[in-house]
Amino acid sequence: MCECHQVLTLEERTAGIEALYRFDDAMRGLDYLVIWDLAAPTLWRVQQQAANVPRWVAVRDTACIHSRLLGYCMHEFIHAYCGDVSLPNYGIPPGLPYGVPESLPLGEEAEYLRPFNEAEARAWVGLSYVAYRLFGIEWELRPARDVGTYGFPGGNALLDVPAGYRRVAHWDCIHHPKRYYALARKIEDEARQWFTPERLDDIAAYFAAAEERGRKARPVALPAARTMAREKPRLPGRNDLCICGSMSKWKHCHGAAV
Repeated sequence: MCECHQVLTLEERTAGIEALYRFDDAMRGLDYLVIWDLAAPTLWRVQQQAANVPRWVAVRDTACIHSRLLGYCMHEFIHAYCGDVSLPNYGIPPGLPYGVPESLPLGEEAEYLRPFNEAEARAWVGLSYVAYRLFGIEWELRPARDVGTYGFPGGNALLDVPAGYRRVAHWDCIHHPKRYYALARKIEDEARQWFTPERLDDIAAYFAAAEERGRKARPVALPAARTMAREKPRLPGRNDLCICGSMSKWKHCHGAAV
């Protein structure tokens, strides 16, 4: 369970809930539907395999709301800012980063994946910069793991990719940790330099315009942020979905160890 309710004040937690509401409005203003659901990881896989890819943002909800969930939302918004929101998944092809289109000539994999890697690095390191600029949030926002998801051709790791893509042998963080982390830290250090004051001002203006459009289209009224912030974390019921997003019941998944 997360410790947000122990380490953050009620005012900070309220600000965190308000930020989630505003993110929801902004993504709606960009014509994307945010899926607030524990099944988000499964829904994400469904989205990748869909013939007509829906314009979803499957938020990976976990037990931690104010650090990881809000961090993930900032990750997605940076992707939206850097990408093409007229297309599903901000224009990122579903076969990336471990595959490339079958039509791509051999030897061009690294160059093809470079823009994706750069955008992923920005979305990975920019969480706190953007959250502070948009919402004045000062507590630490955490990404899903300790390193971004990149495609670095050259190793011998292979993963399955959707139809129409070919697998790319790549360095990965499990089998080639030293190589992968060295490449990742280099691109992440470069990404930090991208967040200039001028860039953050532009991101804020982009967010504000999207938020205004989305707020007008909000389908239902949301509970007061302060009321939501007073809700304390609780363990799921035995037959509820596990908080990890596995789609298994709590009693058959992480609840078995509690």
